[in-house]
Amino acid sequence: MQRPSERSCRPSATGCGDGMSIFAGVDPAVQKLVLRASAAWHRLRRPGPEIDWVVGPAEIAGLVHAISEVLPSAESVLLDGHPFYDHKYDWVAPRARTHLARIVRSPWKLGELLNRTSGFVYLGGITFLDTLGDGGEFEFSYLRAHGKRVVCYFTGNDIRSPRLSAEREAHTGEPNLATYLSETSSLYASEGYETLKRAIARSAEEHANLIFNADAGQVGYLSRPSEAFLYFHPDDEITDDFSRYRAGVTPVIVHAPSSPIVKGTQLVRAAIAELRAEGYQFEYVELVRQSHAEVLASLGRAHIVLNQFYSEVPGVFGVEALAAGCVVMMRADEVDEPIVAAGSADAWVVTRHHQVTKHLRALLDNPESWESQARAGSEWVRKHAAMSITGKVFRDKLERLSDDVAERSAGA
Repeated sequence: MQRPSERSCRPSATGCGDGMSIFAGVDPAVQKLVLRASAAWHRLRRPGPEIDWVVGPAEIAGLVHAISEVLPSAESVLLDGHPFYDHKYDWVAPRARTHLARIVRSPWKLGELLNRTSGFVYLGGITFLDTLGDGGEFEFSYLRAHGKRVVCYFTGNDIRSPRLSAEREAHTGEPNLATYLSETSSLYASEGYETLKRAIARSAEEHANLIFNADAGQVGYLSRPSEAFLYFHPDDEITDDFSRYRAGVTPVIVHAPSSPIVKGTQLVRAAIAELRAEGYQFEYVELVRQSHAEVLASLGRAHIVLNQFYSEVPGVFGVEALAAGCVVMMRADEVDEPIVAAGSADAWVVTRHHQVTKHLRALLDNPESWESQARAGSEWVRKHAAMSITGKVFRDKLERLSDDVAERSAGA
């Protein structure tokens, strides 16, 4: 679900890289000091408006925007803009001209938010105090000591352990989303990276009131079951128009990987080449790191979407493709990942990594089956991933959180 980028893993903090910041050893103390000063300053000023939740601080697959939309009193806050989404957010950090300005900006904002919200929903695996390298330990404990609720919403590589994923592969005999991570960056094979994943899991379990995760597909060091990961697809974007399957036009096949290697693009390209060599006629559209608007436009005309072939979950793009009325091929299966709602075998064409060519050929040979398959997919989204359904589930879970949080000392 998450792009393989780990902004929280800073060389000076975790030893994950080769470089060293000139502020190494200074950044953590500076950020803690700025947070405390900001919290005190804004306590005197009483900034408004008061809100129930802050959602952020990193956008992943549009989830910050979606979650802030389903909560009646929330603000979306990002430490960095997102290159693929043009959603409107309540606050996006301005570009910092210097490293010192950047490390001061985020804890100052946190101190302001602390004084006018009762809780934080964290996405993206990073925290406002991004130089500590402690997996959120100090920040979460500080918020809890000030009576704030903390929710961790994990989306992929923010919690996933490549080492434990490799053990899962050895056990199941099937590659998974983390199998080729080290091919994209040596970071994912480092001991520092595993150490950070342990720290993130430990901090979440110690301090978070709720943790959302896909426990099988995003296997990490959490020691107890999480709340099931939820998709929040806008109801008005679930199509009921399937006329494209009656037009008799050349089939359009779309593949839009955010990270080609780990999503199985090499398998897709091989299948496309083989089927073209066999004489099949179709239009193939491959979108790599394109804007969200461009991706949605392509889904609007696609007949078949090739999603991802190592992941046990559909991912946000998979849900978008189903909602757009496409026939979707992907690895996700309710048999392997409990968060996948029942009916997946009917909603899409469950496709292992070694079945891409076979299943795509079968679809191309049977165009009369496409419309019924597409209708089943969109109906699955309507029942299990529509914002009207999942938004209520999410709100209810947050509303049930006790307002009486345990007092914790974090040196505040």
